[in-house]
Amino acid sequence: MLHKEKFLLIPGPTEVSPDVLAVMGAPLMAHYMDDFMKLYNETIDMLKKLLQTRSDVYILTGSGSSALEAAICSLIEPGDKVIVDDFLKEFVKTYGGEPIELSVPFGKPIDPAEVERKLEKEKDVKAIAVIHNITFSGVTNPIEEIGKIAYDHGVFFIIDAISSLGGIEIKTDEWHVDIVCSAGQKALAVPAGIAPISVSQRALEAMKNRKEPIRSLYLNLLRYEKPPIDPEKKWHPTPSTCSTVLIRALWKSLKNIMEEGIENCFRRHAIAAKAMREGLKAMGLELLVKDERYASNTVTAVEWPKGYDYPKFWRTLYDDYNIMIGNPPEHQPKGIEKAIFRVAHMGNTATMPCVLMGLAYIEKALNKVGFKTKGGEGVAAAQRIFLETL
Repeated sequence: MLHKEKFLLIPGPTEVSPDVLAVMGAPLMAHYMDDFMKLYNETIDMLKKLLQTRSDVYILTGSGSSALEAAICSLIEPGDKVIVDDFLKEFVKTYGGEPIELSVPFGKPIDPAEVERKLEKEKDVKAIAVIHNITFSGVTNPIEEIGKIAYDHGVFFIIDAISSLGGIEIKTDEWHVDIVCSAGQKALAVPAGIAPISVSQRALEAMKNRKEPIRSLYLNLLRYEKPPIDPEKKWHPTPSTCSTVLIRALWKSLKNIMEEGIENCFRRHAIAAKAMREGLKAMGLELLVKDERYASNTVTAVEWPKGYDYPKFWRTLYDDYNIMIGNPPEHQPKGIEKAIFRVAHMGNTATMPCVLMGLAYIEKALNKVGFKTKGGEGVAAAQRIFLETL
């Protein structure tokens, strides 16, 4: 057994560093007044740097889904047409919008040409809402290209950056993204429960000029722009009680990213991802995403080889080695023939020790179920990537 506790190589929640855990154990702060305002504003400023934006940034207390729902319920009105991928269509339908679904095969990126065709075919589309980095498949979508299409057609652009923010570059303003929705428990490497969101002035103006009122109180983004209790945000920055513990954790995690350097952070993720992919392939495994241009820098999905006992493999890692990887046997994507497993390399696990350790134990578990490898080839392939790039 490697650890007394489970080591998380899943794509969220991810491992939290000791210094972040330490600040969470500090005496509790109130969610208002000078000390907290200073910490909150510093956190917002760092998020803006990471997002490369001048837009407003808010921190919701909730999961990443709360940010997605806030974006949709605040911007989309009944009858509005929204071009979406499969995951986001339910948010649009819930608030009376009309989802225009993109056809995207599992393990493939969105085709910008299809987005263009949908816009040309449909009239009065209000927004495009898609996932930046698809956690279930390890695909990173071409957000820059889609953003240009959205801008050229004058429609709003919303992205789910829950598993990309902090690990993959997002040029919010340059790529014409109106709303970026994220969460703390993935590449930002804090416990689940907070959801950063950036909102452009153009999107805020559209929210203010709706025909119908926003159908939510807690998720109404206009209440985050100007909290009713303190519209100027001088002493109470959120419309309701926020999690000061989690915001302090995010503050510390962002401090760590700033000290590392934002570009260095993205480069570290890219190298760890490449090393993980090369290591898995060297063992004879087949990756779900075949095109390196769209392979995620935060999570890799692997197609399980037929004829081998996947539940035993997963349980060997989980029970014998105390390592948790993505996709327990009970939690497989619907509609695909092969089982898949996912290995995260995001936040604190996007490092050489974590990648090499993960590969070593994956190889041991593979051999336990009869999938024979030569021994050490996965680690060796990954190590070569680290030696060439670090």
